[in-house]
Amino acid sequence: MSAAPDVARTPRLQSLDVLRGVTIAAMMLVNKQGNGDGYAALQHVPWHGATPTDWIFPFFLFMVGVALPFSIASRRRQGASNGEIMRHAVTRALILFALGVFEKNFPFLTTSLDTFRIPGVLQRIAFCYLAGTAMLLYTTRRQQGVIAAVLLVGYWGLLALVPVPGAGVVPMTREFASQNWTAWVDQLTMGRHLGYGNRTWDANGLLSSLPSIVSLQAGVLAAWMLERGLTAAAARRLALTGLAVLAAGWVWGGFQPLIGLGIIGEPSVASALVFPINKMLWTSTFVLYTSGLAFLCLSGCLWLVDLHRRAATPPRWTFPFIVLGTNAIFAYLASGIAAKLLHVWQVASADGTRLSAWDWAQVHVFAPMIASAPLASLIHSTCYALLWVAICAWMYRRRLFLKL
Repeated sequence: MSAAPDVARTPRLQSLDVLRGVTIAAMMLVNKQGNGDGYAALQHVPWHGATPTDWIFPFFLFMVGVALPFSIASRRRQGASNGEIMRHAVTRALILFALGVFEKNFPFLTTSLDTFRIPGVLQRIAFCYLAGTAMLLYTTRRQQGVIAAVLLVGYWGLLALVPVPGAGVVPMTREFASQNWTAWVDQLTMGRHLGYGNRTWDANGLLSSLPSIVSLQAGVLAAWMLERGLTAAAARRLALTGLAVLAAGWVWGGFQPLIGLGIIGEPSVASALVFPINKMLWTSTFVLYTSGLAFLCLSGCLWLVDLHRRAATPPRWTFPFIVLGTNAIFAYLASGIAAKLLHVWQVASADGTRLSAWDWAQVHVFAPMIASAPLASLIHSTCYALLWVAICAWMYRRRLFLKL
């Protein structure tokens, strides 16, 4: 029985394009900083907790989930069967996975066939997209809710209560990162083809991909809230759901200290029931916390872009984000590969020393502009992001979009 909502006739969700573009821009500011002296908000939390930087990836998964029912409904209108839709999803997921492996290991100068990294961002998106498509096609909404609950509670139970072979019940602390269940499964399935912890575990590994499916399912839930139209009532439902889910994640996470909406440090409550908010483990509380924030952000974008505009076109300020959001895969891949090339390309300085083109620009162009190293780094990454806004704007005007 299909549970995909009939959303094919819902007006285009421009707010989703905008939110996707904002997320891509934030990714560039985070991943393409001029040097390592960036602001704390632009750094990943090493273990427990989350900064706005840690919101970016789960937001991507959430938005894939929002778009998925629309995509399935559109293909059904064209006469596609469930089997045809699923075969297309498998092909698309395999391509996305292959692109992710290519991007993660490019330019292949420091890896060999026995140590190249398998997991990554696009790889996890491919896995969750395939799982989400299967659930939409072959399960009911109630069954999907049960699956989400089982994944979240089961993942907590496994990490918190079940002994790891040869190690016992492992604390969820950074010191034991290479010994917990996620590391054990990663080492069993991928061996040295990992990227973190001296190749003993991976933040985008196999086991932690299971709760990330729920990050995508949260987006599907948001799409169901929009199936009756892009209305003020829908925006309120999104906001109220976001607040409830955010609160659930914070409470289950042991009331970790809040600075703004960033989660800082260890849980305030010590209990076996507490599941700390942790991106590296992609804990169930991290899923709830970031999904709640994504609901709130989508609600805000819906109000600003789709509901409170006077013209038929979106507000002018949204254009840079729309051009990024409508070509998100291209922007992610191309900007990442180009940055890696700039790090490989060596440039000679006046004193004879050689720097990568990226570091040369930071040292000789951006650092002299201002004394603050974090601000100089932010200016560098902002200029790089604006370059890709210009490239995507050129593509947008010529209707050039990377489609998988």
